[in-house]
Amino acid sequence: MTANMTSTMTATGGPKPGKRQPGKRMFKEITGRHVLFLMLGFFGVIIATDAFLVYKAVSTFGGIETQDAYRKGVTYNERIAEERAQEARGWTKDARLEKGELRVTVRDKDQKGVDGLQISALFGRPATNSEDRNLKLTQIGSGEYMATLGDIQPGNWVATMEARESLTGTGAVVYQSKVRLWKAP
Repeated sequence: MTANMTSTMTATGGPKPGKRQPGKRMFKEITGRHVLFLMLGFFGVIIATDAFLVYKAVSTFGGIETQDAYRKGVTYNERIAEERAQEARGWTKDARLEKGELRVTVRDKDQKGVDGLQISALFGRPATNSEDRNLKLTQIGSGEYMATLGDIQPGNWVATMEARESLTGTGAVVYQSKVRLWKAP
């Protein structure tokens, strides 16, 4: 044995406490403080991530899908009858975005324009209600209706339309449609 090795050995032949032996790694002892900080760090990351995701979810969706869900549920059978009557009319629509305007063409079974309707539309984004706006379309030709939108951002838009008969005086809804529109960038 060398003189250096003998100085690190105890009388029993083992290494002295606190001295490093060549070729052996010494690890610090894990204390309760280390475990506490590791647990606090782990749960801190989880809580911060959850808080961020909850904030994003609440700030991007208002949560209201239908304003009067109960009333619509009670009158569901009437809604089915209205849809059957709409199908029996055989009306078709063509909706499009043109130069900051929403243009809708409504045609009957014989492909003639349907005149004398009061068309209103809820126009907005499909995933949020933050940009929703109510529109009144005015008739500009035979079966053609138009509403000015102004400058809208590119992307997907949804128009939920209701047409009422204005000439009969009843104001009953005679046609409903929901259409997805695309504005190119």
